[in-house]
Amino acid sequence: MNPAPLLGALAATALAVGALAVAHRVRPKPPEGEPPPEPHPTLGAIGSGLLSGFTLLTGFLIATGWAAHSTGVVPPDGLYLADLAAGGAVLLYPSLAGLPFTPRYATAVCLFGLLVGYVMVTAVQLRP
Repeated sequence: MNPAPLLGALAATALAVGALAVAHRVRPKPPEGEPPPEPHPTLGAIGSGLLSGFTLLTGFLIATGWAAHSTGVVPPDGLYLADLAAGGAVLLYPSLAGLPFTPRYATAVCLFGLLVGYVMVTAVQLRP
């Protein structure tokens, strides 16, 4: 079994949950008795766009990487760098959007980080 995708998944999870914890630590505390401020509604659309772009690019790299073993046509290196940048943006987005660091959200970000990291490393490894 190839351990690289599992290590990538763990690294992505550490990045996402670590960023969530750091953002929680540096975010100013709300005044006593007031709930924390809600993220701006526009941030939801940004997250959806980031995730859609990452999913499309990674799917393209996985499909072309798999096909490149028989066709010899390999995607440019810049697309792999763009995929890693998009994956990093997707992993950092929850902390930048103001998601609170609670056990519920930390678990969700952890599971999301596992998926994103595993898929990113798999896309890179399928390149011949």
